[in-house]
Amino acid sequence: METLEKLKQIRARHPAPPAGSAAEAQALARFAQFFSSFAPDRVDKLVPQTYAPDVYFNDTLKAVEGRDALSHYLRESAEAVEACRVEIHETTRTANDEHLVRWSMMIRFRKFRRGVNTWTVGMSHLRFDAEGRVVYHQDYWNAADGLFQHIPVLGTLINAIKRRL
Repeated sequence: METLEKLKQIRARHPAPPAGSAAEAQALARFAQFFSSFAPDRVDKLVPQTYAPDVYFNDTLKAVEGRDALSHYLRESAEAVEACRVEIHETTRTANDEHLVRWSMMIRFRKFRRGVNTWTVGMSHLRFDAEGRVVYHQDYWNAADGLFQHIPVLGTLINAIKRRL
């Protein structure tokens, strides 16, 4: 429930996202561009443009607060993959002027199942600050299919559990 409390706090700190404006469209385009090709050099270049200094980020694997911590985490994540890209399929604005972004992600790991493209689907819940930078980013995706099942031993256990269900 931490993420819901963080969202409540962020809504209070950032009560006026750029809903219905050119800034909103630009913010969504920056987000899409950031994840269109996820690489360490792009993280360094695009995080300051895409994320607010006081961002809260939770990708279901890890929650981080602050742009510096996010930049460090995303850089490490980008260095751990051979390739990663996100294709955005649909974006919906909520009644709170936030966005739900439906996507699919391709990852090719450096250490697990080398050379194999792994696909997963998910959704991001985003809130922008008045300048159009992401201040809240919560991902919802199946980490078992997207990551954990590709780790030796753990993947075997996950697949065995799935067969029993």
